[in-house]
Amino acid sequence: MNNRVYKIASLSLASALLMGALAACGNGGDNAAPSASGTASPGGNASGEKIKIRYATGDSGPAVAVQEDIVRSFNESQDKIEVKLETYGTAFDQKLTAALGAKNAPDVVKMWNFPAYYQSLVPLDDKINALEDKKDFYETLFNYANMDGKIYGMPIGFSTRALHYNKTLTDAAGVTVGENWTMENLREAAKATTKDDVMGLYFYYNPDPYAFESILWSNGGEWIDDNGAPVVNSEANKEAFQFMHDLIYKDKAAYAANLSDDFGQAMGSGKYAFGEMGKWFIPSIRDAGVDLGIAPMPGFKDGTSMSVVHASFLSVTNSSKNAEAAWEFIKYYTSYDSVKQLGQIEMPVREAVAKDLGYLEDAQIKPFYTMLERSVSKRPSLVKTAKWPEVSAELAAALEAVFAQDKADIGAILDETQSKVEGIMK
Repeated sequence: MNNRVYKIASLSLASALLMGALAACGNGGDNAAPSASGTASPGGNASGEKIKIRYATGDSGPAVAVQEDIVRSFNESQDKIEVKLETYGTAFDQKLTAALGAKNAPDVVKMWNFPAYYQSLVPLDDKINALEDKKDFYETLFNYANMDGKIYGMPIGFSTRALHYNKTLTDAAGVTVGENWTMENLREAAKATTKDDVMGLYFYYNPDPYAFESILWSNGGEWIDDNGAPVVNSEANKEAFQFMHDLIYKDKAAYAANLSDDFGQAMGSGKYAFGEMGKWFIPSIRDAGVDLGIAPMPGFKDGTSMSVVHASFLSVTNSSKNAEAAWEFIKYYTSYDSVKQLGQIEMPVREAVAKDLGYLEDAQIKPFYTMLERSVSKRPSLVKTAKWPEVSAELAAALEAVFAQDKADIGAILDETQSKVEGIMK
């Protein structure tokens, strides 16, 4: 699996160390930085040469090939701007941080880690709000590029999280998965499918506080509230933790996995009836011969459920001397045709493309869009504080302390973590 999938869920403390350097170079030094609206002279020169802009991505493999095609098409579509694609691969953070520090950053970057980089990016609110077809983009996605009330990226791909299930195992147990299941429904189904060498639920818990917030949201909880205050030890959070802990240790119907395990291999083995994950493993699970079903995430009490979104964006660095040209490229990259082309590697961020490709009727894809629309009111804690890397590390430790032991004092662990997070965010 591409490591990029989990980056947004498990920011390392190393990212926190980068932020000071990024803030220091955030104004672009002597470069002609664009204004907050993203406006700046498009550059170029009197000789009529093309404006040259650089676009950096952390992708590799087939994903790069699709991006190369879009860059090539853009360059051929007009004669004023030329884009060069730079592939940073797994060294994305190191290379981008070095480029920002040297005041030699790319004009456009494929972005997700806004807490670490937003001070070196251009707010794009004015540009985005001026788009005639802005309503074609799923509104929820803009929440994930919103830092301090400003939007720093244009969405290009995403995955929510949904319930994966092995139809052979659920059918054998007489379980029918519903569109509006509650967590209690999932508990009973997990218990019913747990037998012999089959476990009901494959449950990732650590180190993934970002993804776990989906479960908190679905019980009315969260890590950080909309005022930026930590609420780690809320009653809603304690209830959600207790439910999942009981499912593992009291009901013995869930396997507590961590990120060193492989979700695709686990579900592909046919030894787990249910699992909660993004869309990335669907091909490998199907290739393993599993009759795979996908359903929206269950919610607590009335079945209302929400999901965090793993999203990627295009952003403009505020050291770019050609912000207008960079925006022209981003508009092309997020046009109907380009988003349709990106459908080879990304979930379409435009509703029209999702409809035309049949994704909103596809039984294995539609649930991810259902979860996207259910979650429109939520911003993840990731973008509520620039100190998320440090906060995330403490939350990951709490998840480990709760789910790695059967006698965990959940209230005490969350109270202690609340105190630590408050100290970080002062």
